[in-house]
Amino acid sequence: MRTKVSRNNGAALITVMLVIALVSVIAVNLGSKLQMQITRMGNLQQAEQSYWMWLSAEEVLKEALKRELNENDGVANNQQGWASRTGPFPVEGGQIAARVRDLSSCFNVNSLVTDDEDPGTLERRKRQYKALLQSVELDEYQAESLTDSLVDWLDEDTQLSGSNGAEDPDYQGLPKPYLAANSLLLDISELRMVRGYSQEIVRKLRPYVCAIPHETALAINVNTLKEEQAVLLTALTEGKMSFQDAQSLLANRPEAGYESNDEVSELEAISTVKAELNAELSELDVESEYFQLTAYIQWGEVEMKARSVLHVSNGEVTTLYRAMGE
Repeated sequence: MRTKVSRNNGAALITVMLVIALVSVIAVNLGSKLQMQITRMGNLQQAEQSYWMWLSAEEVLKEALKRELNENDGVANNQQGWASRTGPFPVEGGQIAARVRDLSSCFNVNSLVTDDEDPGTLERRKRQYKALLQSVELDEYQAESLTDSLVDWLDEDTQLSGSNGAEDPDYQGLPKPYLAANSLLLDISELRMVRGYSQEIVRKLRPYVCAIPHETALAINVNTLKEEQAVLLTALTEGKMSFQDAQSLLANRPEAGYESNDEVSELEAISTVKAELNAELSELDVESEYFQLTAYIQWGEVEMKARSVLHVSNGEVTTLYRAMGE
């Protein structure tokens, strides 16, 4: 009898120990999941706060652009407040920095498909883009191929734009196949999808090119170009203006830039090139409509890089596009 009670007590003890062990495992598991949920919630709150900081920076820029451009009749130059990189500014829990780029100080690749009914406009735009590609040390064949493949990516048809073009069959044969977009780029990072645009080539082009959402016009603001961007003037003049002459033109600008397009058009260097091309350089401008805000935000453990494209029109500023990441 004593043995039977002893055995029952032993079995009960083992059962209790198993229950305790099981409860401990469940408790640890629940604690781990709870901790993950708390962490996730904390990161979510930090991410949400970072997002609102981004939108706040956007609103500040909108007001600055509206005020400064209205005061200067739409003329933009690098002496205006928006052109200065700001920050990083410390804020409670983190910091924020911002950089603004005038999208008239870069070659809008979407202009390789044009709404202009004159077929000569597209051919001129292609020559200008090829000249830009060659200015960043790409050879003539590469420039031709990259131009044709990009035109095919952007235009709505499925016909090759040239002997070096690329349409759906060229992408369907890849290890991870896809189709040509046949539409305008929203962001310059999309160039990596286009045949021939390697990471290295896109890296070389980034200082000089941009993609303005839904816009096929090309305008280059002489006032906001940096001297190191002189290749854009060389490209715009199809190589007729040397890099040295373009640098000299930019270095000798008035401190607050030129006040009108007529003033730019009458410059000796510009007049000489126009005579050689037998064409007006209508792309040259002193006004700007499109700007890109890049915000760098750190809040708690969250770090965010975000971009906004803004459009200035009739004294108002609207957001065309937003994206996060590189």
